[in-house]
Amino acid sequence: MNNIACRAVAQAGLVAATASLDSEGEWPLLQVAGWLATATDLMLEAGQLEAALALI
Repeated sequence: MNNIACRAVAQAGLVAATASLDSEGEWPLLQVAGWLATATDLMLEAGQLEAALALI
């Protein structure tokens, strides 16, 4: 899961870099927010999974 989260952060960085060159408005920034939210969700899920496995 960490690998997928890292890819999500990398994708957010790529979109942010290209968004700064665009004049399209908010759409690219919404993509950045979405990728960062995906990365956050994956890291939280990985933490919960790790905690659950520690109880076993």
